[in-house]
Amino acid sequence: MTDPRTSPPATWQEAFSRLPLATPPAGGWEALTERLPQASRPRRWPVWTALAASLLLAVALPVRWLSPDADVPISGEQTRVAGLQDESARLEALLPLLADDRVASGTAALMSGELELRLASIDERLRDPTLDADAREALWQSRVDTLHALVQFEGERSWLAAQGSRFDTALVQID
Repeated sequence: MTDPRTSPPATWQEAFSRLPLATPPAGGWEALTERLPQASRPRRWPVWTALAASLLLAVALPVRWLSPDADVPISGEQTRVAGLQDESARLEALLPLLADDRVASGTAALMSGELELRLASIDERLRDPTLDADAREALWQSRVDTLHALVQFEGERSWLAAQGSRFDTALVQID
């Protein structure tokens, strides 16, 4: 019980300072640790196995995709055309990542449309079965060059949009 002759403490600090000092019982921590359940180490091998498997897939699949196909004897012209076709496929895969047709200025839409029309014209001529090897190679080279121009144009347009600007060239400047 509290002594009625003493005044109540004014602050928490004073109240805590009036408490009697207590000493913990001897062997208290040992008794407490004996009552606690033993900590078991969780098995981590499923996590490491899953991590190793995903790493293997992340490395092995791209290597498999990028490895050349079985050796098939082809001539030099076929090798050149095949290289141009591969480059064309890579550029076509890159194009949708760069192109943003949601908003475009008139000039940008016109330039992009002209390059796409040029590609359509080249594709139409490439479908001709009577085309000789030299003309086919020249058309594939033209297609790759046009795709390079289109990818570069769309990339610059995306970069300008990221900077808060837009592709808007003036054909004539009047001062």
